[in-house]
Amino acid sequence: MLRSTLSTLARHSATYAVSEQVGRLAGFLLLPLTTGYLSPAEFGVRELLAVSLTLVAQIAGLHLGAGVSRFYFESSDERVRAAVASTAVLTVTAAVGLLVGPLLLVSGSLATWLPGSPPDGDVYVRLACGVFAFQCIREVTNKVLQTQQRSALFACLSLSKLLLEIGLQITALVVMRWGLSGLLLAVLVSEALFALLGCAIVLSGSRPQVRWALLAPMLAYSLPLIPNGALQFGLHSADRYMLGALSDDRSLGLYALAYKLGYIPNYLLLGPFLLIWYPFIFSLPARDAQRETVARLAPIVLLAMGGACLATALFARELVALSAGRSDYSEAAAAIPWIAAGYWLWALYQFLQTGLYVDKQTARLPWITLAALAANLYLNAILVPTLGFLGASIATALTFLVLCVAGHEIAQRVFPVTYRWPAILGPAAAGFAVVLVAGFLPGSLESGADRALRAGLFVSWLIAAALSLTAAERRAALDAIGNRLRSLRSANTGEG
Repeated sequence: MLRSTLSTLARHSATYAVSEQVGRLAGFLLLPLTTGYLSPAEFGVRELLAVSLTLVAQIAGLHLGAGVSRFYFESSDERVRAAVASTAVLTVTAAVGLLVGPLLLVSGSLATWLPGSPPDGDVYVRLACGVFAFQCIREVTNKVLQTQQRSALFACLSLSKLLLEIGLQITALVVMRWGLSGLLLAVLVSEALFALLGCAIVLSGSRPQVRWALLAPMLAYSLPLIPNGALQFGLHSADRYMLGALSDDRSLGLYALAYKLGYIPNYLLLGPFLLIWYPFIFSLPARDAQRETVARLAPIVLLAMGGACLATALFARELVALSAGRSDYSEAAAAIPWIAAGYWLWALYQFLQTGLYVDKQTARLPWITLAALAANLYLNAILVPTLGFLGASIATALTFLVLCVAGHEIAQRVFPVTYRWPAILGPAAAGFAVVLVAGFLPGSLESGADRALRAGLFVSWLIAAALSLTAAERRAALDAIGNRLRSLRSANTGEG
């Protein structure tokens, strides 16, 4: 069962990794361009707009998409399943419309909250509101495609959007020299086009409708996720606001870059995995099978995530040098290991909270997040005034640790899972030790010996960490990877 489960999850996760996550990586791939044409202060404004609209998205009911994957499998009737999809899409679209209008009316006032009160702040806010609206709609149509496991179509749409967005951003920044306004306009055009296309695909073949008998339980399941999403916004983004208030604009820009780079493991591994994880776990018919799947997959997935986080931390300076268009971003490297560590803990929390979604105990989630958010605000208030953006990164790691502790205590009461903690925490502790050792290496960015030593440390960790898995887990993981590589090779050569 473990081999079959890993094979299914690996197949869909790999498809999502080269589609949706590659689409999200467009921002990372364009970092040398954006940091070259935007000052650290402008980069900070762009980041603050993005995280602010994330909060608005929570209030708009975007989390209703989570109800799609949970309730889609409640019935085997395709008409009911189509009604679940259309109910979610139409409800989110209506909620977004009700929010965007008032935001546009007060865009001038909102612009005064941006760091430095830029003269084009009103334009920035209006464009960002448009991006937010179409992004919400596109995200819920994507959730339908993920639930239906239409990963090939998902990949086609995401890659097409990526190519269009890259082309538009290059045109706006390099050719037209429109700066931040042009960058936001490029994103708006691509989001609008693919949101409309996604709606046409998802709603075709059935009568678009809002079925109230379905909407009521979906709302009961999803409504607790709205305050939880707003609180999670605080976990991921409150540090930007506190940096803006307690530090300078330059620190905010440096932290924004460090966060994007420390977030790479989430982009590459955790994000694609989570796109299939919840629909997959909901589709299992027996509660015991769900518990066993969570327990057996946690060490394998967290080992992979740990390797990605460790590589990101060890080669933070190289990542900054590759992604930054200006030398004055180099200080950002110091914050990356802490952010990467935080997102390993975030990956652990995804397993810990799974049982609350399975058992429909979503009302407990806001209390867990509230405890972690209180810790986040306290830690940032203490660390940011003295350590600046580095203090914010340390607060991020400690905040996610609090989240894991609280999540484990509450989730185990309703959905007990027997985790193999030595296999989970042992490699993580060893990775932390490796980063500490690497910090004492005397080399510089230009030193090939320094990089070779760090690479040797990483390989040593990888070998030792793999031994923490059982023989069956190693065979299952290698089989899943091998099957996926063979399928990719076959596709590339036209075989099969």
